[in-house]
Amino acid sequence: MKILDKYLYKKLTVYLLVILPSFSFVAVLAELIEILRKAKQLDFYHITIYILLQLPEKIYYILPISVVIAFIMLSKDLIESKEIYPILLNGISLKKLSVKLFVFPLILSFVQLFNLEFVMPYTKKEVEKVYSVLKKKPPEETKYLFAYNQWITLDNRSFMYFKFLDVNKKEGKHILYIKFNDNFKPVFRLEGERFVIKNDSIYISKGKVIDLSNLTDFRYEHVEKFEYPIKVDINNFKKLIKVKKPISILQLYESASIAEKFGYPAGYYWSRFYSKLSTIFSPLILSIVIFPFLWSKRKDRLVIAFGSIIIYWYGTAFIASMAESGAVPYITIMSVNLVYLAVGFLYLKKLRFSEL
Repeated sequence: MKILDKYLYKKLTVYLLVILPSFSFVAVLAELIEILRKAKQLDFYHITIYILLQLPEKIYYILPISVVIAFIMLSKDLIESKEIYPILLNGISLKKLSVKLFVFPLILSFVQLFNLEFVMPYTKKEVEKVYSVLKKKPPEETKYLFAYNQWITLDNRSFMYFKFLDVNKKEGKHILYIKFNDNFKPVFRLEGERFVIKNDSIYISKGKVIDLSNLTDFRYEHVEKFEYPIKVDINNFKKLIKVKKPISILQLYESASIAEKFGYPAGYYWSRFYSKLSTIFSPLILSIVIFPFLWSKRKDRLVIAFGSIIIYWYGTAFIASMAESGAVPYITIMSVNLVYLAVGFLYLKKLRFSEL
């Protein structure tokens, strides 16, 4: 049995190593045309680095369909070479064969998880740097940009801490501002439950003002609203803070939890979290769905199988967009996987030798 397993896995690996680079080349070529169209300077070194850094993301989306095609090629090879008959005559049914073969996409699903959690977050950051060099301008703003739990230095004597900041809206929650004199003794302290950075001032609400510039007559008061004149350049401000641009599942979960905790819209992060969680195991799920159709003489069944793959990706994206807008619960995104698994196992249960 182990000899058969190794033989089948070897064939699948060979097919995958042919299919994946081929699709990746097409994706890279499309990316190259796009970056050449947008680039302000033809720096071939940075263009090459940009393309290489884009590969992990391209592979993340290409791998599932590549695994499906590898399964199609394997079944076609086994049938045309008549190798499938000795396998079946040795008491290995198509169902048992499927259990052996599904180990392959399961392993690749964990490869997808590793790529998403550890590789893509790094390459995404580097891609932005290279992209800004090629276009000679900062990368485009992310739709939702949050920062939280950070101290920053505004100048040599002024420091600010905030628990949460929506960088695009320039507003946040729980701010602490401290100013020191030349002897580095605190002379002014400002706190607030909410704050807005606007023009050359910081506007706080439900806060405290402590003025220690005159120790004999210091000021302490609770304020509902307070304006403090200090110029904060939000573009330079972004360079000072650690802005969260989540890519991985853990980063998306953390950002969603933080946004929800401070009462800010978390739909964007939750929808992406469940979408990524759903599609990580797409190589395994799509393999389960398509496997029963591979052994049928009816060509229309294979067309149906390919159509179901397209519906899988667009269905997941559609439900994710609905979940982001709040039309459906976030967990609904996982329903696509559950439906496809149910259909796949149903057809596997009906799979018989007579299908060949």
